[in-house]
Amino acid sequence: MNIDKQGRRQFIKIASCTVASYSFLPSCTGLEEGLDTKPLKFGVITDVHQDLIHDASARVTSFGNAMNEQKADFICQLGDFCIPHNRNRNFMNAWNSSFQGPRYHVIGNHDMDGGKKKNAVIQFWGMESAYYSFDQKGVHFIVLDGNEVGGKARGYKRFISKKQINWIGEDLKKTQLPTVVLVHQPLDGHKIGIENHAEVRQELEAAKNTEGNNKVIASFCGHNHDDYAVEINGIHYIRINSSSYSWLGGKYKEKSYSDDIHKKYKWLQHTAPYKDAIWAEVEINPIEGKITIKGQQTSWVGKDPWQRGMSIEQKNPKITGPRISNRTLDKS
Repeated sequence: MNIDKQGRRQFIKIASCTVASYSFLPSCTGLEEGLDTKPLKFGVITDVHQDLIHDASARVTSFGNAMNEQKADFICQLGDFCIPHNRNRNFMNAWNSSFQGPRYHVIGNHDMDGGKKKNAVIQFWGMESAYYSFDQKGVHFIVLDGNEVGGKARGYKRFISKKQINWIGEDLKKTQLPTVVLVHQPLDGHKIGIENHAEVRQELEAAKNTEGNNKVIASFCGHNHDDYAVEINGIHYIRINSSSYSWLGGKYKEKSYSDDIHKKYKWLQHTAPYKDAIWAEVEINPIEGKITIKGQQTSWVGKDPWQRGMSIEQKNPKITGPRISNRTLDKS
């Protein structure tokens, strides 16, 4: 069938009305310009922990190179990346040079270790602000800062202020695109996630498209170093595993590398490191209403947690292992 440019746009517009019953898009949205494309593809990596593990630069380089090969539209990291210190310049150079496309940041709690200020992190990474939004290939993305003052948690803050929640609502009013949230700490109600998660989720669920369906389709986070997904009130919440290790603590500490490495990275023996970097490749097809996640898996370095003495009863709730699962998430 031979269709001229104007006719092609009209054909796509009609198609968007036809598929709306199972797509992420409302019917007759007027978004036909963005529909004549392949699905959005992006790479997600999180909890690299440059300041704790010796080969973090190699991990982000392998991630960036892989995403180049997969022709990803952009990449993002979901926090616990690196503190703003001069010794981390080479690591930032590895991140910035390995992937030839847009790169986005989410701030994690450990990125301000050593008394570093949030503004220093923003400047060091080249961010515009701690929370922001952007569009990519027919999908809207909201990046949140889960490290604000508030709540009752001791130690690291894991709270989203009323000001930021109001901004979320205003930002969602300005877009008709299906929306994905990127945040470091979980919003799914986990005990070490965002304290006021219910308030944040209420704001996300309140944003509807013209069909009355949720405008927000998914949220991706890191922080827990696990591999998990759940749907809550029509929104998918996906926790991405650390690229680098599982945290075990001092009770199960073991040297997995040379003495020289452990002398420089004193907390590394408290972890069970992953041999290779792991990450997720995410594909979103707004027309089909489908999110596809392709995860990586590798092996442990040295003894695994159970060889170190962790009981088998602790295996499932405590440790995911060096993998990110493949998942297909459909519109509910």
